[in-house]
Amino acid sequence: MQTERLRRVPYEASAWSAAAKELVDARRAAPMFPAVRVCPLLGFLDKDRKQVGCLGHPLATGGTDLRDCGVYRSSVCETFTCPSFGWLTDGQARLVQAACADWYLYGLVITDVEYVRGCLRLLEWELGGPARPEQMVEQPAVLAAVRKLFALKETAPRRDPKAGVFGRFTKDTEGEPVPRMLDYMKLGVRASPEDDVVLCLGYTPDNATDLLASRELVRAHVKAVARAMASPR
Repeated sequence: MQTERLRRVPYEASAWSAAAKELVDARRAAPMFPAVRVCPLLGFLDKDRKQVGCLGHPLATGGTDLRDCGVYRSSVCETFTCPSFGWLTDGQARLVQAACADWYLYGLVITDVEYVRGCLRLLEWELGGPARPEQMVEQPAVLAAVRKLFALKETAPRRDPKAGVFGRFTKDTEGEPVPRMLDYMKLGVRASPEDDVVLCLGYTPDNATDLLASRELVRAHVKAVARAMASPR
């Protein structure tokens, strides 16, 4: 919607500011976390809708800088670096980039550092040794298995879409993000290594059966990656 709306607007600051306000006002739902501003200038940069970026950037407009018309100043956009790249290693970030074939899945995974770390930690436990992302990206079969593992962020079944959960976080009474924990006493089970990833996937199990099923889903995908790594190239 943002892409189509802004394509009809002349490259003038007043027109873009008005269109940006219109887009914000037309949103059907408020952002999950109010402190995280969602810019109305975000859109598809190509006709095939495979590349997402700032429609007000000079490289997108042909030279006119319209970034100040969004919710951030151009000076912020110019210097901002995704925090994930300060927390993930270079190899981990490149693995996410290589395994997540489209912009949507990439966005879901790269912003959830604990999910990436948790998946790789489970893989190392399964292998009984280090999992080296730099080598994994060079093996097509391994990369395909990692893609399916990471894609659980999008495909994992039986999650409650109304739970208001973003990965390991939910909202407190004031709308601020707070980490979620599992009540093992209530569930009647012990903690398991898979639980960090289960929480990152957005599961909110209220009984042992659901928790065990979500663990098995994660475990099966991790084992598939391990098998691919153990197979001859």
